[in-house]
Amino acid sequence: MNLRGRIVEVGDEREVETQYGTRSLAEVSIRPDGVDDDADAADGDAYVRVTLWGKWTHTADLAEPGMDLLVTDAEESEYRGEKTYSTSKESYVVLEPDFLVDVTDVRSWVQCPRMYYLNKLSGIPLNYPVVKGTVVHEVFGDLLRGRDLDDSIDERVAEAGLQLGLLGYDAAEVRDEVRRNAAAIEGWLAQGTLTEEDAWRSEYTLISPTFGIKGRADALRRGMPVELKTGKNLRRDPRFQDKIQAAAYALVLAERGVPADTGTLLYTKNTTLERNEESGDLSPAKEFSIGKGLLEFVVRKRNEIAAMEFDFSVPTGFEADAKCEYCFEKDTCMVVSGRLNQESKAGQIGSPLPEDERDYFDRLYRAIEEERRETHEEYRKLWEQSAEERAADDRAILGLEPAGRREIEGGRWELRATKTDDAVSKLREGDICLASDGDPVGGHAELCRIRELGDEVVVTADEPVSVRRLDVYPSEISVSRMLTAVHDALLKGDERRKDVLFGRREPAFTDRSSRTYIDNNDSQDDAVRLAVDADDAALVHGPPGTGKTYTIARIVRALVADGNRVLLSAFTNRAVDNALEALRDQGFDSIVRVGTENGVREDMQELRLETAGEPNDCAAELNGAPVVAATTASCGSRVVREQSFDVALVDEASQLTEPGTLAAINRADRFVLVGDHEQLPPVVRAENDLQRSLFERLVEEYPDASVMLDRQYRMSQRIQAFSSAEFYDGALRPATGEVAAQRLSDLGIDESVLPDDLHDPVAFVDSDSPRVGNTNPGEADRIAELVETYVAAGVDPDDIGVIAPFRAQVAEISRRTDVTVDTVDRFQGSSKEVILVSFVVSGRIDGPIFEDHRRINVALTRAKKSLVLVGDADALASDPFYARMLEWARR
Repeated sequence: MNLRGRIVEVGDEREVETQYGTRSLAEVSIRPDGVDDDADAADGDAYVRVTLWGKWTHTADLAEPGMDLLVTDAEESEYRGEKTYSTSKESYVVLEPDFLVDVTDVRSWVQCPRMYYLNKLSGIPLNYPVVKGTVVHEVFGDLLRGRDLDDSIDERVAEAGLQLGLLGYDAAEVRDEVRRNAAAIEGWLAQGTLTEEDAWRSEYTLISPTFGIKGRADALRRGMPVELKTGKNLRRDPRFQDKIQAAAYALVLAERGVPADTGTLLYTKNTTLERNEESGDLSPAKEFSIGKGLLEFVVRKRNEIAAMEFDFSVPTGFEADAKCEYCFEKDTCMVVSGRLNQESKAGQIGSPLPEDERDYFDRLYRAIEEERRETHEEYRKLWEQSAEERAADDRAILGLEPAGRREIEGGRWELRATKTDDAVSKLREGDICLASDGDPVGGHAELCRIRELGDEVVVTADEPVSVRRLDVYPSEISVSRMLTAVHDALLKGDERRKDVLFGRREPAFTDRSSRTYIDNNDSQDDAVRLAVDADDAALVHGPPGTGKTYTIARIVRALVADGNRVLLSAFTNRAVDNALEALRDQGFDSIVRVGTENGVREDMQELRLETAGEPNDCAAELNGAPVVAATTASCGSRVVREQSFDVALVDEASQLTEPGTLAAINRADRFVLVGDHEQLPPVVRAENDLQRSLFERLVEEYPDASVMLDRQYRMSQRIQAFSSAEFYDGALRPATGEVAAQRLSDLGIDESVLPDDLHDPVAFVDSDSPRVGNTNPGEADRIAELVETYVAAGVDPDDIGVIAPFRAQVAEISRRTDVTVDTVDRFQGSSKEVILVSFVVSGRIDGPIFEDHRRINVALTRAKKSLVLVGDADALASDPFYARMLEWARR
């Protein structure tokens, strides 16, 4: 039987005499799953005692109360009326099984525990071994799929063109080196012919909810793991840490009922060596046996990582038996050790961080790791929630019918399926998700990117799969890049910049703006002047409709005219492309757009940086661009981290976590942040310091370094009044009399045909219908009727939008109307002539989504000429803020 529960108490390791001789044991008391945490410990059923024998006592040394413990194949016995459990010969003991540790991290930990920590903290920089290794791995996958070697090499080297160009490598020499590495793969494949039943699988996604491991195996051959290494190994056996990587995949395969007792390591550089220059075993393929003892070792090492991550404080790491002399992380290790004042066998470089900076580092490290833990909670739901529960929670789309597949460029696959219902989810076009045959954990699943998500679903993946289900697949990339951004800002950052960030010095300004940039809007002109004059930082507060995007474009133009290279960034692709559109409208197009084909808007594709091609050409295009545009997430990529700028301008800065903003501003000498902290806050799962943006902190700390745009061009006076009074101290006002007085009649609509209660630009309609979960069907009916009323009066359906607080209500309303319906988050940055807002609630206001009034500010400021609020009047009147809103709407 498998036994799992929350650890209550951990006993010390001790030795006892048994019939088998002296053995070590440790006892752990756990509260089994299903027992209430508040149950009385005196109750015999509240907890059970588990005896861990032999080497599993090592895991007991790591265990702490509050951790989850899983013992597989536990033996049950009874002593003096008490049921007890112990490990058996077949048992594995897993700490925190819901924390999925990546297989490559287990390998790094075995090689050197400090290397695991350093890789997480500093990220993997752009370097040739990494780029070449990626190319060789791609060629490996192509050969498994039967592609021609030369065609594969030409294409894969071209795909890496930008990175190779930035590193100064010529395509011909890289192709030659890759070809020599590929000879190992070709020769090994030629040694034996596989039958159809023995088909290869490359880049196979594996998840183990039992052992808490995830990863993508390079290949499976007859169900056995194969790992490709682009280095050399002249010994007969694989390197131990490489064995661990393949054994970890074997462990996951065994959970799926595939007993993998052999692993293969393929060292491709061995075939590039001359026998008269090197001694040893030059054969590239090295097989090894995978026994129970090795698998147990993998689990114990994985447990060490899980235990370290359970404590959110900054780890010191330790080198174990690693040799530092030739370690490629030695320099990073010494810098981190010096700056964080940690011991290291490699030594220290640099002085320790000041106390305030170290406190900041510790706080953000903990906050980021708490966010990572929340991401792992999303992984857990993949197997803990039923398919129906995931669908109801908007985390999965079920019931897809496979509708064909075709191989596309690069040996990838385009997979099609049709939806059998109108279900909605958190998934959007462009997202990475998990496509499966219906079982994302135990069945066949592949990571894929969504191209189309309508009645027909189209995704692309490395390997074909019968797409019957799509699941949200959480990514740790954003979390990892936040941590790297903090590392870069504090351990490598400019001291002058840090003086401003830590309140040791006010931002400085030099009078460089001797001209008028915008002659019809004083606050916009002031914003441009502030940005041009800033020696450190400038902050532009842009409430709804104030021409923020136009102002951003004018700032960029002014900065470039002064000889600056500018990084233009934002939280979302949409905001980046909107800023580029404004720049082009102003006659400026010397721009390179960094982003994927799916992420960049269609009309901005011609600006998109080509990452594939001749290395020198790709690099020259990026290095020569006066303006580079990218999301803040892309600013943490290896390519952009290698770039430097005079100024970084970040839009949507109030929606970014502080580390998320650092990822962009780390790349420049000075920065301009543009945002509105009275609209949507940073999007995070954990409740901690990440919830407050750097923009909000600096605006409050340095009011003289900020300008608020106070004239809005969107809403009529009647619509904007409540938002101006509640959020902007009455300072927000219409830019012109025409904006203030706008009505539906300006669109040629005969307002007299509308019902009396819709004549006013702001109206409230009492839905008087009950909430059902996160929906309100009666309210949805009423909204559909109101939409039809506007359409019947002559309003174009494209000019009408509906905002709802929950995706379930979005789906409910979408079944009743064809106009745009979406959540507040999706509507930020856009507007419509007519907006209807569904509040869903009945009886009383409750739930965190209603407690953050900034979200309501977004909803109320999307309409230009007509705003209709639909909700339960009694519920809204129960809260002071919503009561004031109700009073305003009913005026």
